[in-house]
Amino acid sequence: MEPDTNSILEDPIAQLLLNGQANTPSEAERQYLESHLDEVLRLVESALSEEEFRRHPLIALLFSHGSRGWEDSLR
Repeated sequence: MEPDTNSILEDPIAQLLLNGQANTPSEAERQYLESHLDEVLRLVESALSEEEFRRHPLIALLFSHGSRGWEDSLR
């Protein structure tokens, strides 16, 4: 079975890196998260269970990225 090479090209974090909009994966994640704050808020206010909420790709990225430095940068 051959790897799906198109999947990396469709990844929004990879796109930010490949397009030169971000220099590091961490920077790309930060940019992506900042551009999706409205969706994060929608998810927080949703009726998702705690498990479903934490499994959502956007929330998983937020938790894995670590939000403290990102929150401080928004002030």
